[in-house]
Parts: sequence; C-alpha cells; structure tokens
Amino acid sequence: MTASDLLDELRQSRTDMVRLVEAASCAERAYVVVPAQAVKGWIEQDPETWAKVSDWLAASGKALVQV
Repeated sequence: MTASDLLDELRQSRTDMVRLVEAASCAERAYVVVPAQAVKGWIEQDPETWAKVSDWLAASGKALVQV
C-alpha cells in the first residue's frame, strides 16, 4: 500500500492517524515520535486501521517512538 492510498483511506477514519502517516511519509524522516496514549487510543478505537498503519510504517522502514 502506498502512502497516498493509506492517506486516502485514513481521511475517512474517525481517528487522527492521518497526521501520523503524513509526518512519517516525509522521505528524510526515519522515525516519528507520538504519545503512547495516542497509540493506545488508536488500537482501541480502530484496530484494523491501526494494523494497516503499523504495517505501512514497517514496510516503509519508519520507526515509531512512543513517549
């Protein structure tokens, strides 16, 4: 799945995961820092979409740093 495809899908989501993917899709970024509470909320609110985002991050070589 391309970043563009994922972003299109996320724009229909009730979550704000679109902001995470937008930030991570910048070529010069190797990682994205997000609050651990946000990740927990995404997992609880929309586990299927979170799985897609998580898979895309891994496939894109982007690390997720939770604080």
